[in-house]
Amino acid sequence: MIIRTRRATLRGRLERLAFLAVTLAALLASAPPARAREIFFDYGDHSSAEEALEFSGLHLSRIVYSELGCPSRPVWLTLDAAQGETLRVQLGVPEMDALRRERPSLALLGPGLPRAAALPFKAPAGLGARLFSTPSEHAPEVVREPVTGARSWLLLDLQMEVPETGTYHLVAWSPEARRVRLWIALGDEPSEELSNVDDPEERAMAFHQPWTAPDLGAACAHARPARPGDGASAAACAHAAGPARGALPGLATALAVAAARRARRRDRAGRRGGPEP
Repeated sequence: MIIRTRRATLRGRLERLAFLAVTLAALLASAPPARAREIFFDYGDHSSAEEALEFSGLHLSRIVYSELGCPSRPVWLTLDAAQGETLRVQLGVPEMDALRRERPSLALLGPGLPRAAALPFKAPAGLGARLFSTPSEHAPEVVREPVTGARSWLLLDLQMEVPETGTYHLVAWSPEARRVRLWIALGDEPSEELSNVDDPEERAMAFHQPWTAPDLGAACAHARPARPGDGASAAACAHAAGPARGALPGLATALAVAAARRARRRDRAGRRGGPEP
């Protein structure tokens, strides 16, 4: 009797362990896989320190795609970092003829950095800065985006040790005030963060297509002071190269319409019991 009871108890424990193992395996299988690099987009909404796109965890791999429209404004990212951490950052532009000669610049702002004599944009007081220009005398390396395979020119590839614990800012801008598409990549380790847009991979592929922004590389016109009796505002004259936030909002709308059409096709195909071309 004692032996049978012990065997029954052992069998019950093994059955419970097997059930837990199966449940854990199912949960792991249903969890979304970590991306090699999570994709984010800037539609002109992150053009100051107060509106910066915020990140934490310097080791996680992300890429931020941004189009600097007209008027040309910088894109800002904010990072919380600890002293001694390594910041890996890359700056690049899509491989397009219109961007072949474009060389955007990058700045790192934060505590413990040298004091900058002057900055080409408004920045919080009391922060040091390191400025990085991209050389134009050499042909940049061609790289492929790990998620989409899209081709780009790599302009900067930096690794820096964080001097003090605190909040840091990465800022990218066009020194020539041109309409430019660029990207900033951070970190190396796969990320489980969620993108800030729907269909991030489709948007990233479209970002690298010239037809989505035919006036890339165009210089932004300078606004003249308004005079009494002017019918249009001076600011309106500054948009000679296009709308203030570039072509990305229009691109986003086109992608949303395409996604809705695909969803309707799938719904109709499901009702018919077969695929629809």
